[in-house]
Amino acid sequence: MDGETIRLIVVACGTLSAGVVGALIAGAFNSRNTLATIEGARVAAEAKREHEQELEQAQWLRERKVEVYSDHLAKLHELELAIAETKMGYRPSGAPPITELARNLSSTLSIRLFAPDQVQVALSELTKIVVSIMKVMQVSDVSERDALYKQATGLFNQKTGELERLIRQDLGVDEFNEETAV
Repeated sequence: MDGETIRLIVVACGTLSAGVVGALIAGAFNSRNTLATIEGARVAAEAKREHEQELEQAQWLRERKVEVYSDHLAKLHELELAIAETKMGYRPSGAPPITELARNLSSTLSIRLFAPDQVQVALSELTKIVVSIMKVMQVSDVSERDALYKQATGLFNQKTGELERLIRQDLGVDEFNEETAV
């Protein structure tokens, strides 16, 4: 072999080895980048799934709260009507007693599970006011009973409004109304 052929063989081997080494290096980088992309996609998918689970949990909790609060507000309204009917002497004979309605309002465990402390406190205060209204209804002096009744029902209405405000606040309804009113 002459020198020219040897030089061509050496150049060809060098080119071939450079090509192979370059391909191996590129393959290693591509493999690493592919693994990083796959890991990034997995992390993003996991974060999305966790976020969706949190949203579903928040929606479920809000729906339960709406059910519990609606039930309690309906019982509260029924109690309010019963008190007014009793005061006016229009209470039907087969209707449940006010004490039973008051007990139904305060004895539900679901409010303890779903309501924040401020709502529970407001509900407890309302129950105490109902007890005081029932005591007022037993006062024999009509003018004294009417004055005490007016005072107690005014406090009852005030505390009912406060309870409704706290419930709206807990459900985020006040924030929604403020945003849409702008």
